Amino acid sequence: MKTFILFLFSAMALAMANPAMSQQSANQKVHVISISTEVDLGMVSYVERAVAEAEKEHAVILLHVNTFGGRLDAATKIRDAILNAKVPMTIAFVDKRAISAGALITLAAQKIVMSSGSTMGAATPIYESGEKASEKVNSYMRAEMRSTAERNHRNPRIAEAMVDESLGLDSSFKISIAQGKLLTLTEEDAIKVGYADAKAETVQAALQAVGINAGEIVNSEEGFGDKIIRFLTSGLVSSLLIMIGMAGVFYTIKTGHFGAITIAAIAAFVLFFGGQYVTSVAPLIAIVLFLAGVMLLLIEISPVPTYGLAGVLGIVGVAFGLFLALAGDLRTLTPDRMTQTFVTLAIALTGVIVLGYVIIKYAPKSTWLKKFRNEATTADTGFYAVEEAQVIGKSGIAQTMLRPAGIVLLGDRKLDAVTSGEFLAPGTAVTVIRMSGNRAVVQATDDGTAKAIAHDGTAPRAETHDSDERERGDSFGGRIARTT
Repeated sequence: MKTFILFLFSAMALAMANPAMSQQSANQKVHVISISTEVDLGMVSYVERAVAEAEKEHAVILLHVNTFGGRLDAATKIRDAILNAKVPMTIAFVDKRAISAGALITLAAQKIVMSSGSTMGAATPIYESGEKASEKVNSYMRAEMRSTAERNHRNPRIAEAMVDESLGLDSSFKISIAQGKLLTLTEEDAIKVGYADAKAETVQAALQAVGINAGEIVNSEEGFGDKIIRFLTSGLVSSLLIMIGMAGVFYTIKTGHFGAITIAAIAAFVLFFGGQYVTSVAPLIAIVLFLAGVMLLLIEISPVPTYGLAGVLGIVGVAFGLFLALAGDLRTLTPDRMTQTFVTLAIALTGVIVLGYVIIKYAPKSTWLKKFRNEATTADTGFYAVEEAQVIGKSGIAQTMLRPAGIVLLGDRKLDAVTSGEFLAPGTAVTVIRMSGNRAVVQATDDGTAKAIAHDGTAPRAETHDSDERERGDSFGGRIARTT
């Protein structure tokens, strides 16, 4: 009896001293998360969802890592998701390489297994040309690598040496590297310094190497929602969404008509900011600044006098909102991502200019665009080119607010017009002083009255309106002020 009790206590003590053997005695469900492409915003959505599913099933997480890295802000989000995962164990199986941002993600796992010939390290943020990023960004990366290593009881100095080549390592770290050389660990070096727990060639072997007896292995696939996020956050699609949104805003401001095109613009911005915000990379301030900018632009085109201040602040708010949404966490803003952000905005701006030109030149006479117009306020007339001799010196009234651009009426003719800088309210009497292309340059008449002169120079006819008569409008639903 005493012998049996001693044997039982010995077995319990051995199991407590070796948790891996204790875990291996029971089958574990394992969720495999693939880190095998460029680390981007789409991967953030995928990993966070996969971690949540593993937590629900109380499953072990195995990261199957083979990546050269990617966005640092995306990597930090994935790192946080792994560190905070409420699961029995997290394992990183480095199958070939875990470079740069991939090294940070790998260090977040409690256990690391590497295949033969695999490498881990070289985590310095750099330009595509190979030039090192700013000290601010590198300092942030060093801190992230150090704290992640400390969290899982690994020597933090080795993690820092993967980022900062000036540190170097002497023989006291079991490996040595001269100052000026960046650290990249092979699987043998990683095992020697305690960064890798074992070597294996397959997922199953990696699990067994750390004492996990896998009862069921589930490969977490990228879902449809993850693919949508990856699609929406790509540079080209982001440019297109911004372009569509800004062109729609231009259309709305230009015509004063809220319709299908405006709704399409709103939808484009919702998709753009939604994709950025779901990944938790775009800061909330980006959305706040953008919405504030849009509100200021709406105030600018309203009758409220702002003397251009609301318009300028609105443009600044919109621009900064879009920039912050694309750039993400400024602490991790590498030169390459800065360049990519400006390229995305430049493509979008170019597209807006082209679409704006098309709207001004072709939209008023477009049969196809009639379906988007407010037909209840549409008149037969539209914007059209005029001869200078027909309009210079003629007087009319401002149909819309001139800030300083807008629409004026010369009799029954509508013209794109601009002042010399002053703002004029609708109904103000104006005189055409010259033509600039197809746009009339106007100034307020001396007497300030709203007397429109017909093309032949005669006084306008008095018009009467029934109380239920609709106001006349331009081709896109803009209101024409009633005259008496």
